[in-house]
Amino acid sequence: MSLFDAKTELDGWFANAVGEPTPVQRAAWPVLRGGRHALVIASTGQGKSLAAWRPLVERLVETPGRGRGVRALHIAPLKALARDMTFNLAPLLEAAGPISGRAPAIALRCGDTPQTERSRQRRNPPEILSTTPESLFVLLGSRGGRDLLRTVESVVIDELHAIADNKRGAHLALSLARLDRLTGRPVQRVGLSATAHPAEALARFLAGGEDCEIVSPDAPGPVKLEVELPGMPLGPYPNSVHWEQVHARIAELALGNRSLLVFCQTRAQVERTAATLDELLEAAGHPEQVGAHHGSLDTAHREAIEARFKAGELRVLVSSASLELGLDLGHVDRVCQIGVPGSVNLVRQRAGRSGHRPGRRPCMHLFPLTLNQLLETRALADVIAAEGVDAVLPLQAPLDVLAQQLVALVANGVGDVDELLNVVQRARPYREISRETLVALLASLAERPQLMPSEQLDPLLIADERGGYRAHPEADRLVLTNAGTIPEWFEYDVVRVDTGDIVGRLDEEVAFESSPGQVLQLGNRPWRILRVLTGLVRVEPAEEEPGELPFWFGEGPGRTAEMAEAMLKVVSGASHNGLDPQAATLLAESRQRLGALPGPNRLVIEQFSDPGGDRHIVLHTFAGARINRAWGLALRKRFCRQFNFELQAAATDDGVLISLGVTSQFDLPAVAGFVKSHNVADVLTQAMLDTPLFVTRFRWCANNALVLLKNGLDGPLPSQRQRSQAENLIACVFPDQLACLENLSGAREVPDHPLVQQALSDCLDDYMDLAGLQRLLARLESGEVEVHAVETEQPSPLAEALIHAPRYSYLDEDDAEERRTRNFERPAQRPAGSSRSRSVSRISARARPASAGKPARGPANPAPPASAGDLRPLQPSTTALEGLLEQAGFLTQREGESGLGMVRPVPAGGWTPWFSKLVRDGRALSLVEPGGRQRLWIATRRLDWILSLDGRWQPHPPPGGIPRDALPSDRGAVWQWLIESRRRIEGERAFETVAEVFGLSGPGDRASKIA
Repeated sequence: MSLFDAKTELDGWFANAVGEPTPVQRAAWPVLRGGRHALVIASTGQGKSLAAWRPLVERLVETPGRGRGVRALHIAPLKALARDMTFNLAPLLEAAGPISGRAPAIALRCGDTPQTERSRQRRNPPEILSTTPESLFVLLGSRGGRDLLRTVESVVIDELHAIADNKRGAHLALSLARLDRLTGRPVQRVGLSATAHPAEALARFLAGGEDCEIVSPDAPGPVKLEVELPGMPLGPYPNSVHWEQVHARIAELALGNRSLLVFCQTRAQVERTAATLDELLEAAGHPEQVGAHHGSLDTAHREAIEARFKAGELRVLVSSASLELGLDLGHVDRVCQIGVPGSVNLVRQRAGRSGHRPGRRPCMHLFPLTLNQLLETRALADVIAAEGVDAVLPLQAPLDVLAQQLVALVANGVGDVDELLNVVQRARPYREISRETLVALLASLAERPQLMPSEQLDPLLIADERGGYRAHPEADRLVLTNAGTIPEWFEYDVVRVDTGDIVGRLDEEVAFESSPGQVLQLGNRPWRILRVLTGLVRVEPAEEEPGELPFWFGEGPGRTAEMAEAMLKVVSGASHNGLDPQAATLLAESRQRLGALPGPNRLVIEQFSDPGGDRHIVLHTFAGARINRAWGLALRKRFCRQFNFELQAAATDDGVLISLGVTSQFDLPAVAGFVKSHNVADVLTQAMLDTPLFVTRFRWCANNALVLLKNGLDGPLPSQRQRSQAENLIACVFPDQLACLENLSGAREVPDHPLVQQALSDCLDDYMDLAGLQRLLARLESGEVEVHAVETEQPSPLAEALIHAPRYSYLDEDDAEERRTRNFERPAQRPAGSSRSRSVSRISARARPASAGKPARGPANPAPPASAGDLRPLQPSTTALEGLLEQAGFLTQREGESGLGMVRPVPAGGWTPWFSKLVRDGRALSLVEPGGRQRLWIATRRLDWILSLDGRWQPHPPPGGIPRDALPSDRGAVWQWLIESRRRIEGERAFETVAEVFGLSGPGDRASKIA
């Protein structure tokens, strides 16, 4: 026992172990010692955790608890953050031990906590429990969990900004209200954030409407941006040379530093970048120095990679969003960001991983990949210089989240409507909810539509004769196994057959199209697929074999409002300080072409025709993808109604692209007024219901509300069963949604069903920004925003990026090969000196196999891009790839994964998904070089031809009984065919490539092989 009080004892420890308190710590400690709610805001690395926890630990050791149980909760948005806190608080808890004679204990509780540890926590509750929002919900739903939590006095919510504006935040707000009810008094709440803005709104959300102190002594700190440009000038999309130069520069930075953290925009990009950097560092004498980290890798893998990086065993860690929050990675020398995020908060959070200590200035090496991203780099720097942050506004009253919590409360014995209402209104997002809304929601949860079979929908609530509710006998179990609001994307677990460990997860489409024998890269390591089952892919390590890159589907949040405003200022010329010469040239050429540039008070509408005569319109809004998606969909519907024409459209952060035919006639400036602020909600609702978006969002809402379950009593429900149940429920509660269009005489009639209304809100206000579009249209109608419309002979440089918009930006269901923007494609020019002579043509014809009397299957003139010989760029499809393989002879795996021959922009993984389909159909396979150093992609029908040149190559998977072309009698003809085929790809370098691949070392070898 110490002779000093807790404050004096810990003052001495703090001075020796930590040093001088930071401003946020000095400001927070007296507030929290007084037991008040507080929102603590400070830049990354300023000691927010100690600012919150020191006063709480002082209370733990100075005052006795009310009983045997947990006294303080730490809630983090990620399990890894919750785990980190159990280590990071250890020194403080150990220092506090002498005060009371025993150090307070801390323990972790999350979904994968072993049963033995859970039992230990029940027998000997720790003073502090670190957990996640979902695990808190589970604890509140179990008797043992409630016994642990009855004694809680305070709760610290880490990274509050990361959950406040989404359904997880609303879910947590209700759980905290339930916690107050369980303890019988308001629990002290402390929120921590580096980017909480507006602070007042987040403070109200945190405290549930009670008084909350805002502790924010300093403005957001500066971030140093080092803009890194490749040697090749940027364009509307990155090509393979750009990627090579970006990766080479990052490898150079890695060699000059001890620890480098690299952020990518997608999981597929993480895998691609990690593999490339691994090769570059190995070539430089530093093998096995790169780790991959993203949300589709298993927790154990991520923890191992984090530990190796923190211990200095890895020089580079490549991540998506999974490491942007405050995980403890030890010392990080530098942070790199590939591509420009449309959020200043993301940049502050990620840059803060370097200089993660008080007094150090965060630095980020930023790699823009396009000219438009180069403009966005300037906008980002302007917002940071102005100490700006993105607004985070709490989500208001999502009904599906409320439904889940209501079922949990009723399952715990709270069945009276007024008592339920009292608990719900203590959560800030639901403070204004009416009794009528609550009663209607409860009634819908207790009702099974007449045509829905009980096997597909068995309500978990049952109305009783007194006007209250009781729970289904299995409700308590089903609530806990279906907890949370994280959407179900239908991913397959990837499991090692030798250990049973989960390696990671693959998107359903990738797994479904994979086949045994195929090698995939996951976590920067190759895995050979042995078997694909429902929801499960069994694999084994495939050491020394190159793996194909998988891909995942997801939704990006789009550019924030703060970044959109800054971007318009940069584009208009209001902020040209420090503008890169490439970006300045882009704007100067666009101004010359358009006559004016977009700006905060100017909308530029551009119309041009492609070489085929079709017209295209671009609305240069720079308003962000969410507003542009909404406007693009509404315009599609308006054009359809007014001109009886289904047009193609795409929407990115920079604008809307509309591709028309030749029949629609209208004044170009009138496009801005085709939809009005007063009716755009109705138009957009009907337009959105024509897309698959609503069905997916409705399924997610039904999952959250526990109306349709993701997990039954026997385990997870198969994806197709979940889809079928969702469509059946829609057919029952919203018949017009799935009705035959020929039977609809007008607009779809939207019912007033809670789940239908919530799904509509998710589509219009989350995936899109209806309110933002209404504000923009109102400004156009009032004249506050002028319209500058211009017809140009050729698209402006600003329009080029939209012409090459990626697939995920399409607002219609036409395939990539059917886009009208393909009319802008030009045949590539043959490299100088690569023209084939007539004799070569005769050799090529003579070498054609007997079974190939007709041209190779595939589209006319299948071809790579301009950088790949004399063939035209291909729209990706299995037919196009098969034709390319037959005409090129083979592709190396690197050529295939880089998208050789594919139109730009190339998706992550290049041809990988289409090659997987061909392999599954038996139309293509891989040839693995002896020793596994190289892998070729070939058409199955040409297998015997390739093996006749070098029979040591091993086909994967085995070709089976697929018919193959007969060998020519002259083996030399095979060599001539292969060289001529590769010449279509790379001109006169063809012989060098074939010689390198098949081991030819000189003319003598060549002659002996051909003879």
